[in-house]
Amino acid sequence: MDLSQKISQKLASLGPKSIPSHIRVADANDAAAVLAIYAPFCGPDSAVSFEIEPPTLDDMRSRITTTLETLPWIVAYGADGTVLGYAYASHHKARAAYRWSVDVSIYLSSGARHQGLGSKLYTKLFDILRGQNYVNAYAGITLPNDASVALHRSLGFYEVGVYEQVGFKSGRWHDVIWLALRLQHHAEAPAEPVSFAEYLKTNKV
Repeated sequence: MDLSQKISQKLASLGPKSIPSHIRVADANDAAAVLAIYAPFCGPDSAVSFEIEPPTLDDMRSRITTTLETLPWIVAYGADGTVLGYAYASHHKARAAYRWSVDVSIYLSSGARHQGLGSKLYTKLFDILRGQNYVNAYAGITLPNDASVALHRSLGFYEVGVYEQVGFKSGRWHDVIWLALRLQHHAEAPAEPVSFAEYLKTNKV
């Protein structure tokens, strides 16, 4: 049994009393815990992620460290340090005019859902993004996923549209709903986004 499998077993045993109040910036050492949470969504029984195979541990380390060069990746953890969920941002599009917009993602372990942890993680993530001068956040959700759609709507997201039958996984086509959140006012001359490293020089997470 590898490390990510051991962590996955531990996460599955956690109950509501394990829900943490602590959030911190992720690092490469969190890769196994993050992978344990994410991997089940990559398998044939889930369309939450359109990945067919889970990334390797090295791939996940790279994803975390690459993201942190410019954008936040945060984790929530319990009293014993166990990572119970994570959230991060990615650039919405590469072209320059899109640079005030990000996509956001959140994943929670099975024992940490429906306890308010998702709202706590996202609230912290959005506060950071505002501090970096980002204006728009977008989230794509494979349908049906009532719990995820409800979480996003509760935080102010509104529907932009649905990509119908955009992904094929596990023998069927899937729709993806896209939701948007205005992080702050659309100024006529918006301040340039700053890197996450620059943000951390004057702010704590």
